[in-house]
Amino acid sequence: MFARKLCMSAVAASLVLGPVQRAQANDAAALLGGMIIGGAIVNEVNKSKRRKTTTRRTSTVSSAQRAQNRQVQESLNYFGYNVGAVDGSLGRRSRAGISRYQADMGYTSDGYLDDYEREFLINSHHRAQASIHVAPYNQILASQGTIGVLRTYRNEQLGIATPQGQYQQPYTAASQAPASVPVTAPAPTAAQPQGVLARNQTAALPTFNFTPTEQSAATHCNQINVMTTTNGGLTSAARIGDAEFALSEQFCLARTQVQVDAARVESTIPNMTPAQIEQQCDGLTQVIQPHMGALSTTDPQQVTRQIGVVLQNSGHPIAQLISGGKVCLGVGYRNDNSEMALASALVLSAGGEPAYAELVSHHLRGGFGTQSSSLAAASWMQMTLASLDAGAAPFTGQTPDRIAVLRAALSGGGQAATTIPVFSSSNN
Repeated sequence: MFARKLCMSAVAASLVLGPVQRAQANDAAALLGGMIIGGAIVNEVNKSKRRKTTTRRTSTVSSAQRAQNRQVQESLNYFGYNVGAVDGSLGRRSRAGISRYQADMGYTSDGYLDDYEREFLINSHHRAQASIHVAPYNQILASQGTIGVLRTYRNEQLGIATPQGQYQQPYTAASQAPASVPVTAPAPTAAQPQGVLARNQTAALPTFNFTPTEQSAATHCNQINVMTTTNGGLTSAARIGDAEFALSEQFCLARTQVQVDAARVESTIPNMTPAQIEQQCDGLTQVIQPHMGALSTTDPQQVTRQIGVVLQNSGHPIAQLISGGKVCLGVGYRNDNSEMALASALVLSAGGEPAYAELVSHHLRGGFGTQSSSLAAASWMQMTLASLDAGAAPFTGQTPDRIAVLRAALSGGGQAATTIPVFSSSNN
């Protein structure tokens, strides 16, 4: 099945990749050919898959797997399933804690987490850190403890709305000002023409010039998660009122899923440290970076053709480059390196996995690792949906419900429809 999927990816790549200017791509292709990302990472993955050992019987644990295990242990301890030291080794005590967690959530209680159970546990831990002090979750925490919060998250996943409690009015200076003392500016005098403020007046807000900072996908998603929590759950395709917010929710969901996928692949790579993997992913970013500057003004098909030439000229099988791209996509999101994540999504889109164009769209919409452009973002999203309609394979977590939300949001949801841009097909 795996071989068949890789074969289909290679065939799809041959359909996507077309003739473009090769002079510009040759230098990048030569650099990519010298990068370990096309060889060492994915070669090690393929060799590891041929081994006969299984995860449960393996005596050695990779650094990536150990890091994931520590996340599991931290999350279990946070929600009251005391598993002791966070050492990255899932021993008897950790297995017992996992079993209790599974039983509470209604899963099969066998002490071994599947991908969904692990993802829900870790994501719930991250979500709690962002939302635990927000009503009604602070009230649930006070009355039921952290396990009550976890059960609430589980119920929301099942579509059970969380009752909203009374919000306390936050402290503000204005709320503490005496109501009987109105704040008004004095009338201008002869010595003070109208429109000129005296030194003791504070009617104007300060205006400072700050150096622009790169948008952080991690910070953005933390804020989105808090708002989602306050709203009582994710926006569905049937109740989109704010298309931009709905798209942000979907981006953050996809961002979490690809990190889980990358961690799973990383765990199969022996004899490589996370730092070594990150170094190789930095190389991928450098190779693709020249094609990222014009994303907001270039037709998506042209971009994928240009990057496709780079991949073809690298000398590495497309299937191997796709495996490496998936690793680097997760590494980029994990380290909040938006350029690395965007470069990886472009490699996957150009290499025969067009469903990943969704992530390129989210980056363009939010300005993560590239210049923000809502029109270009809409064009990449349209290409994503068209490829899925044509039979392209979705990536893990790109469920029909998610796709329905993307489609409804692209049409504007409860707002005016987004205009789809028409780019020049010039290769200049």
